[in-house]
Amino acid sequence: MNGYTYTTISMHPGNPAHVGVNIYPDQHASVRHYPVGDDARVFMSIDFDHTSVSIGTASDTTVTDTHVKFARDLFEAAARFLADCERLRDQHTRHATDKATPGKAA
Repeated sequence: MNGYTYTTISMHPGNPAHVGVNIYPDQHASVRHYPVGDDARVFMSIDFDHTSVSIGTASDTTVTDTHVKFARDLFEAAARFLADCERLRDQHTRHATDKATPGKAA
């Protein structure tokens, strides 16, 4: 499995620039959560190759319902991503097992 990343910057007259960071990870990717501790800042990162995406609150910001909603939306999207990955992996495993087992339909 080979992962990759790329970044795009789109600029159109009269519109703000848009930056997109795309990460298609492999076994070298990592997701880290940095415990709050004495700092009032919540922080996590996704790292792969020479790309890092950080998500956090500013150190001078009080955490609000908006932050909690964003964190909940992030969690729910990650849970759906996990469920899809597990389903596709299991389908692939079943398909590979069926092909390798004599007498089973491919």
